Amino acid sequence: MTVVADSKHRVTLRHAKPGDRFDLAMEDEGRYVLTKLEPGRPRPAKARFEKRDGYTVVVSDKPVSEAAIKEALAEFP
Repeated sequence: MTVVADSKHRVTLRHAKPGDRFDLAMEDEGRYVLTKLEPGRPRPAKARFEKRDGYTVVVSDKPVSEAAIKEALAEFP
């Protein structure tokens, strides 16, 4: 397959999907090796407890969806 770089130094790969990540290695002058990287595992969110207006709340470093809150509350009797 032949690809062409545009004026912004971008190359389009027909079989790549948006968000795919690649490692680029320059082996020799004019020789490039492109290797698709596997997606990494998502890291667990870090959370801490804080007191706000007399209530204990959890502050997380990642956003929490309403569905996740409902799922967590469903586990309680």
